[in-house]
Amino acid sequence: EKRPRTAFSASQLMRLKQDFAENRYLTERRRRRLSEELGLNEAQ
Repeated sequence: EKRPRTAFSASQLMRLKQDFAENRYLTERRRRRLSEELGLNEAQ
């Protein structure tokens, strides 16, 4: 069963792009930190 698509806000998208530009590999720790800072769950 598919999950609904997540619609990111402009600020969330900008932050995700900045993080990705610095490092393309997502560790568990970094994923947890980003999800907390952006108000998302880790699966989003």
